[in-house]
Amino acid sequence: MKCGFGKISLKGVFQAQWEYGTELYGRFLYLQSGSAEAVICAFDLGGTYHTETDRFRTEVSALTGIPQNSIWYHELQIHASVAGDVMNGSAMDELIRRSANEINASRERAEECECFACDAHLGTEFTMNREQYVEGLGGVTVWRGLEFDADGTPFTRDPSVMLLRGYVPKLAAFENNIYFDNAVDENAYLFVFKNKAGKTLGTVSRFAAHPDVAVLFEHSDNPDRLKEYRYNYDWPGYMTEMLEREFGGTGIYLNGPCADLAVKKDCKDKGTYVASAAECERIGTLIGGRLINEFRRGAHHVDTGDVFRAETFEIKLPVKEDFPHSRREAYDIDARALAAEEALKAAIAQDRPASEVKKFIDERWRAGHFRSMVFGSGGYTDKELSEREVPVHVAALRFGGYLFVGVPGESLVDTTLWLRSSFTGAKTIPVDQVDGYYDYLATPRSLTLGGYTYWSSFVSRRAIPRFKRELYDLLSEFNS
Repeated sequence: MKCGFGKISLKGVFQAQWEYGTELYGRFLYLQSGSAEAVICAFDLGGTYHTETDRFRTEVSALTGIPQNSIWYHELQIHASVAGDVMNGSAMDELIRRSANEINASRERAEECECFACDAHLGTEFTMNREQYVEGLGGVTVWRGLEFDADGTPFTRDPSVMLLRGYVPKLAAFENNIYFDNAVDENAYLFVFKNKAGKTLGTVSRFAAHPDVAVLFEHSDNPDRLKEYRYNYDWPGYMTEMLEREFGGTGIYLNGPCADLAVKKDCKDKGTYVASAAECERIGTLIGGRLINEFRRGAHHVDTGDVFRAETFEIKLPVKEDFPHSRREAYDIDARALAAEEALKAAIAQDRPASEVKKFIDERWRAGHFRSMVFGSGGYTDKELSEREVPVHVAALRFGGYLFVGVPGESLVDTTLWLRSSFTGAKTIPVDQVDGYYDYLATPRSLTLGGYTYWSSFVSRRAIPRFKRELYDLLSEFNS
């Protein structure tokens, strides 16, 4: 096997609205075995329309000769970066040009390599599930404001952090700690690629949690917080640079499914960019240090002569009936949001049970999300909205006994656990937000419980069961 690493700055790709606190990068891993080639492109971006990532893969394929189905467009979902239509048109043209040039350069400098890896079990030391069911209320999501007990388990008794639009339920559940202790992705990975002389060419790390720490000031009491925005590669960037210093070469980070996962961040006194960035660096250093120690203690040699193949599959996901049927309907959504607001106020005034009020809260949030999902994040087309099915891509890459699976949109930890249980256990490495942003891919359970995943999803209850059923057959054949 040969490999080559590459790295580009994203400055000048898009029209900057803020100052740069750190660089933003595109990072590339080129792999070649025999006549087969693949490239993983990982960008410090928030979320790009799937129509534009399709164009990226098509045009980069034409400029490099690498098959389109062997090209990954992966975004780390950096909150202190850009997303949506910012990356359309000329911005994507420039990203394609820079990326193709760097991929071709990576291919030119590719060398025969050896690969060493550690599969690190980090437990819940650095990550938490930010969604929970509250007895008598329903499913809630907490972005920040949780406390941690002596064992590091997050909890709260404060309904104001649960995105309830100011509603304060009078429930016995809030007399005790409500623990946010649902499942997380406990596995992290570090791959180190070396040439035959033993020099490190690059590293690939993988964890699973939201990179949303650089914007902690957003929800602070700082009256000037809207002036604090800076572009920042968040904790994965600080961690990756730490790995580059430790091992040498170019570092690439891949983010696992993390729709419901967050790092255990300290949210106190984070009213400025400086304080938020310092917390990013603290978290990145902790996770990076743990990965380095795990690697030093137990790295194993990866058989790069094992099966090497890459493919991309397409699956169509059914759209939830209440989702707009056209872009025009999504644009003219104000009346629906107003009606949902009035229904919520009436439910509170009538002192209806908290579980009923919570459903009105969910519907109010959801009505307010339709326009931003269609125009600001997902970029769904009139054809997709009218046909009530959205095609999504799943990218697969196998080498050295590992199966990398790139899933679309923001997927729940449920996806990671299902993939690992269905295929090669810890050797299966799910990666989130590959080949386009599709908002949250809600499971039937999350559609029942409510909360942020429910508000921010286009899929019907049938979508994820269909996704798993079709993907199982496709990956089983690919992995055989």
